[in-house]
Amino acid sequence: MPSSAANLLTIGRLVAAPLFSWCIWQAAHGHAPARIVAASLFAFAAWSDVTDGRWARRRQQETSYGRWLDHGADIAFLTSGFGTYVALGICPWWVPASICLAFAAYVLRTCRKRAIPARNFLADRVGHWGGIGNYVLLGVLVGNFSLALDWLPTEVVHWLFLAVPFYSTAPIWMGWVPGTSVAKHSSH
Repeated sequence: MPSSAANLLTIGRLVAAPLFSWCIWQAAHGHAPARIVAASLFAFAAWSDVTDGRWARRRQQETSYGRWLDHGADIAFLTSGFGTYVALGICPWWVPASICLAFAAYVLRTCRKRAIPARNFLADRVGHWGGIGNYVLLGVLVGNFSLALDWLPTEVVHWLFLAVPFYSTAPIWMGWVPGTSVAKHSSH
């Protein structure tokens, strides 16, 4: 288990997931300090997700372990947050289910040794942007409901929920769409 500053940052995100979930729950039940802590933990998670990979690449400490740890920390953080909003009746169940399905498909593709480096595989790029979309949506929920800022009307948030299964599962069904083959989409 290689240790680096980047991996420690990722582990911090993993450890923050249950506390984040608890703070969302507490904020929904009127505990004002939990609102700020939930928002702070979300900000940390988003920042650490952007930063950990950059640190590893800059220090030439990028490893397979670190990539798996990063994906696991993302799934843990996102599903704990969305799952808590499901339990509160704010988010539909299929939002975290779609995210888990996409992650399971990624794991299966990787384990079957059919994975292709992300820089050469369009579906992985789409999956990356889907992950960003998941963090943005979770941030909207933190702002709208945990901080009670009401940034977006509830109807708009519901439309955002509808987008999740499409962008989360896009890397899965992209393999079935003609014209999305690996060879046609390499970047330089």
